[in-house]
Amino acid sequence: MPKLTLLDMTQRILSSMDSDAVDSFSDTVESEQVAYIIRDTYYDLINNIEIPEHRKLVPLTALADTTKPSTMKVPENIRRIDEVRYDTILTGDSIKAYEVVSWVEPYQFLSDTLSRQSTDSTVVTVTVDNGKVFIYNNKAPTYYTSFDDEFLIFDSYDSAVDDTLQASKFIVWGLEEPTFTMSNTFVPDIDVNLFPLLLNESKSTAHVELNQQANPKAEQQALRQKIRWQSDKHKVSEARNNSYGRTDYGRSSRRKR
Repeated sequence: MPKLTLLDMTQRILSSMDSDAVDSFSDTVESEQVAYIIRDTYYDLINNIEIPEHRKLVPLTALADTTKPSTMKVPENIRRIDEVRYDTILTGDSIKAYEVVSWVEPYQFLSDTLSRQSTDSTVVTVTVDNGKVFIYNNKAPTYYTSFDDEFLIFDSYDSAVDDTLQASKFIVWGLEEPTFTMSNTFVPDIDVNLFPLLLNESKSTAHVELNQQANPKAEQQALRQKIRWQSDKHKVSEARNNSYGRTDYGRSSRRKR
């Protein structure tokens, strides 16, 4: 099966339900309902199975806030962070040096940073919610944590190089959640071999929700396609055990209509 647009899938599902043909997903109330079922099924799909092409180099957002010099924001569409590297280049150097910054659990981060001398000139006190942590200001970060799954706080920054950590100096490997656009020509960001699964899962749901009648054939096909995809999901083989500090942000998959 080739890749399908939102309109293609809507038309195929309506045909399977013996419904009126449409030229746009918004032509009828029923076709619009089918289109939103496809959208919701898509988000359920990508949150229940990990799609390799959604793992990529992703950005972090700098706060540019000198009161929180080692804090970065995770964009809402980033579901998980697998590895973080930071350019530890010093002023005057020309060779970049991206060093791994390790994840630690919040309790470990608190234990390590609060053991520092807060009155030392190399330590900065940073307020986090209703508490404080002590951050070094004389070296590049070596580890980080998150207390709220929205902001990352790093153990240090080098004030001799930058006033705060810089987004441009991060290389972050993570899992990004793509956007679903309600447009006739929109093609979901999944591999071609996942379109039969998306179509049949959506078809099964539409038959139940709109026709109050199950579609056993679509359910059977969806199950078979899911099993097949699990055994053949990678175009390129990869080592699966390299996780320096995998951080799962558990972003909500549903988008409000």
